[in-house]
Amino acid sequence: MRDQAGVTLARYRSAVQACAVMNLRQAARSVTAYFDEQLRPARLRATQLNLLMAIEISAAPTVTDLAEVLGMDRTTMTRNVKLLRDRGLVARNRIALTEKGRRSAAAALPLWEKAQAQILGSLGRRRWAALLGELAAAKASVQSRSTVSAERMQS
Repeated sequence: MRDQAGVTLARYRSAVQACAVMNLRQAARSVTAYFDEQLRPARLRATQLNLLMAIEISAAPTVTDLAEVLGMDRTTMTRNVKLLRDRGLVARNRIALTEKGRRSAAAALPLWEKAQAQILGSLGRRRWAALLGELAAAKASVQSRSTVSAERMQS
């Protein structure tokens, strides 16, 4: 059966099942939801804990620095930092954790470690390492293509 544009439903079905974006986003949403649930006692979401940890290991980063480290756009990073700042977890100017932010991250870290261990336990360390390698390769492939496209647009 074809749609009005003449494309078969089987072709759409095949594209949906094989779609890199959809599959990666579904996996990311599932893992994020799991970590969010595990971190609930610390009153942090997984993305917030990742941001707190990235700030703590960086030397007073800017929003741009954090966006690059975490692979996010600057506007999203600005919004995420503001949410943490509003809760008193980070200070502005050069971004740094407040004492409250350090306590919050420290309280959440054991919860994160437990959730991470459960994920690794269910996947197995070998499969997890292979998955990380494949995700890094996919990310590098897209980034190299994005860089080439951006350079062409500037020419």
